[in-house]
Amino acid sequence: MRAWVLGSGSGGNAVLLEAGEGRILVDAGFGVRTLAGRLAAIGVAPESIEACVITHEHTDHVKGAAAAARKWGWAVHATRGTIAGTPDLTGARVHPFAAGASLAFSTMDVATAGTPHDAAEPVGVVVTARATGARATVCTDIGHVSDGVRALCRDVDLLILESN
Repeated sequence: MRAWVLGSGSGGNAVLLEAGEGRILVDAGFGVRTLAGRLAAIGVAPESIEACVITHEHTDHVKGAAAAARKWGWAVHATRGTIAGTPDLTGARVHPFAAGASLAFSTMDVATAGTPHDAAEPVGVVVTARATGARATVCTDIGHVSDGVRALCRDVDLLILESN
């Protein structure tokens, strides 16, 4: 598994995870031009990303999600609370899930859990590469480490925490 932090902080958040030929983005907090530029800088075509998993609805995590999903054909996965608070998802392939759900993508499985943050229904994720078993956790805007966050961080190869 490979991971790139395309940006972190109040200006925008996005983490690209790759396992084999599969790629998913956790959050898309930049406009499409910025996302395209940051992906190009690491040699990744935006169209090669199969999905964007959104952790919560704050602008620095969702700014480009809807436009990127429409432009590049990504599926958008988010909790219902996040979907309700995310502007203009019309025309995007949106897949709601509940915190605690598991998601399956071409080469990766994603486990989700609720996180402590002032958002409608925020989640953190643990991404597992099926071929190797490598595991990466992405938790954003963590004000404190709850039991749920602690569980997400257990037995992982890569831990990406963001708080601001």
